[in-house]
Amino acid sequence: MDPEKASQLRSAVVWTVVLTAVHFALGTRTHTVHGLHIALAGLFMVPIIIAAVAMERRGALAAAAAISGIYLLHLLLNWRNSPMSNPDQFAWPVVYVVVGLTAGQLVHTANYRKWQRDEVISKSQRTEMVQGLTGLLTALGVRDAATLAHSRRVAAIAVRVGEHMGLDRGAVSNLRLAGLVHDIGKAGVPDDILFKDGRLSEEQTVVMRSHVDLAVSMLRAIPGTDAIARIVSQHHECPDGSGYPRGLRADAIDPAASILRVADVYAALTEPRPYHTPADTNTAIAAMSALSGSKIDATAFAALRVVVGHAAASDIFESESTPALKEVNA
Repeated sequence: MDPEKASQLRSAVVWTVVLTAVHFALGTRTHTVHGLHIALAGLFMVPIIIAAVAMERRGALAAAAAISGIYLLHLLLNWRNSPMSNPDQFAWPVVYVVVGLTAGQLVHTANYRKWQRDEVISKSQRTEMVQGLTGLLTALGVRDAATLAHSRRVAAIAVRVGEHMGLDRGAVSNLRLAGLVHDIGKAGVPDDILFKDGRLSEEQTVVMRSHVDLAVSMLRAIPGTDAIARIVSQHHECPDGSGYPRGLRADAIDPAASILRVADVYAALTEPRPYHTPADTNTAIAAMSALSGSKIDATAFAALRVVVGHAAASDIFESESTPALKEVNA
């Protein structure tokens, strides 16, 4: 339960306990005491309203029912010999239920309207973010169409793996976007390094690896991309700490980044590259098995094996003609 709601419910319980204790302790001997009983009966509406704020209609009705029971017990024990007072006091439980229904409905309506406003704002921000990412992907496609095609494939695989691992809808959406933009930093890598056919020198490797930090800096210029930037910043990290750019170890790596990494490695192995011919699924999985637990996350890799075992590569990879950013708010 949300800590704030839990605190509100505790407050409602404290109010109820204190008012009940005072009610039973006062007695019924004087007119003044009777007046205090009436005031305390009115104060019983406070915990009902507090419960309504915490749990809307359900909380308000539960509090009203509990307080009505307490008040009826109070009448039976303390006022059973006061027939002139009983009709007025027996009306209080009805008042409590009405107040509970009303307060619960009002809070529910207010919360629903707030949710509607938040949804509109969230969708607007998401649309602006997607437009910004689309601009980055367009620039990457102009510079390096092969990297854009690779990014689409990585995103498609990562989504399948994330869904298989039970990620919620929002996490899968972020994972897909991270897959699409994980290599946008390569737009800032010099041509002689980015398009080199042979192995890179040590100095060139350092420059190539800078594409991660370049991608993160580009993403953080777009509002709302913090979660995506975090995934992208870690997608070359390894469980054994040998990855880059931070050398993070297993527990420090975002699980979504681990998923993106296995998708990236699998896509790279099964795609034609200047320095290797594409491997088939079995060969790629065998090669990755040797890396599981050290260079790639074992749990994410196990999920990848299941995914590629139940779908043909043509089903996993998005078509290169597919728009880079489909609707992500659905």
